[in-house]
Amino acid sequence: MDAAAHWNRLTEAHLAPYKWILCTDVAAAFTPYLAMFGGMSAPRPLLLAGSEGTGEQPDPELAEIVILGTSGDSMLGGIRAYHDALRDLPEWVMERIEAWDPKGEARILASFLDTDFEIGGRRTWGARPAEWLALEDKTIIDAVWDAAGVDRAPSEVVHAERTALVEAAGRLDRGSGTLWTADNREGWHGGAEYSRYVRDPAHASSAIGFMEEKANRVRVMPFLEGIPCAIHGLVFPDAVSTFRPAEMQVFRLPDSDLLRYGGAATTWDPPYARREEMREVSRTVGAHLRESAGFRGAFTIDGVMTAEGFRPTELNPRYGAGIGVIGRTAGAPLLGISRMLIAGEDADYRPAELEEVVVAAADQTRFLGGITPLWHEVAETTERRLRVGAEGTVSRADDGEGNATLSVGPAAHGGVIRFRVDDGEAPKGPQGAPIMAAAVAIADEEWSTGVGELIPATPAD
Repeated sequence: MDAAAHWNRLTEAHLAPYKWILCTDVAAAFTPYLAMFGGMSAPRPLLLAGSEGTGEQPDPELAEIVILGTSGDSMLGGIRAYHDALRDLPEWVMERIEAWDPKGEARILASFLDTDFEIGGRRTWGARPAEWLALEDKTIIDAVWDAAGVDRAPSEVVHAERTALVEAAGRLDRGSGTLWTADNREGWHGGAEYSRYVRDPAHASSAIGFMEEKANRVRVMPFLEGIPCAIHGLVFPDAVSTFRPAEMQVFRLPDSDLLRYGGAATTWDPPYARREEMREVSRTVGAHLRESAGFRGAFTIDGVMTAEGFRPTELNPRYGAGIGVIGRTAGAPLLGISRMLIAGEDADYRPAELEEVVVAAADQTRFLGGITPLWHEVAETTERRLRVGAEGTVSRADDGEGNATLSVGPAAHGGVIRFRVDDGEAPKGPQGAPIMAAAVAIADEEWSTGVGELIPATPAD
């Protein structure tokens, strides 16, 4: 019997009766989920996407498909442009929606990154309240760690100007440089786009200029040596379920203050005691969020596994990439459960049992893959097969078989490289980031993508 069957039935009961407007910035990302709606015998949905993206496109038999054609100058910019467009849809889009839903009965499933909004009087269901966005500001989050009693690295929040930044960096540098992260003046941000690794503040003109342009205040903290990782949880009215760690594939670049994000993977295992330390942090912070902010649903704590233990660096009060891959390997509808919790649905959630099922399944079946942006236009999707070994080796599968797919294709901001090991084929134990870096190097050689060398993090001990 499917271990997650109870929770799949639970979410289906809240989805199947309704017409849905499904919102996603990339249409290809929703291709596998449309079959799920068909399997529930739900009314044919409308997929409202920003761009087509890279990969197999959704089947128009399964959904009314509307592509807005939004774009941006970065991955984050593309997502923001899509969210803005949803709040001011052109007349031709509204005509399509009204023709599909003339009675105005549909509900909206917003992107998990978005907040509550409406389209022609139709409301979102299970979208996070805008008030929770404040918790995503990296310059205020250390107060949450302190209030929850969680160990963290030292930090200072200073004005976004040269003297304050340089002086704070001098005070906080432990020998590996410092990490600077902007506030949310321009809105929420992620994927390390608004962070800079500053090795030497005396030669940090680029980082200083960026912060002066983009932020009012900046958090400065020591650059932490170790493995970037995250722990995820679900906040219920009377419990917090927490799952297994996920590695965050974040790369340094040679002679640069930029960081490049490459997605989440679950092949890497921290020592068991450190893993349980992370899970206890998640449980403690989740309970604090429930009591202090009325929080419900999924959240992510990003941080670094250092020689001294896990040190949190940011909170994402929402569903995230890591919990997505953990839920997928477990076959559990964690996003659907999160939406139900946010919407205040009364249901037989069984949080302790859910935690046990998801952790066991995600430990057994690992996920390895990633995505990283390109800043030039890519017209079409091209792919090739790779072979990933049990020890993390990566090679071309010239026979066309292999156990992983590497692709390059279009995106709202230009293009992307995507890499994914086949389901059930990801190794247990190796770090994901070096494997992702090796795959990107092959993409550079095959398609002249121009990413260049990626420097993975290494264990601190």
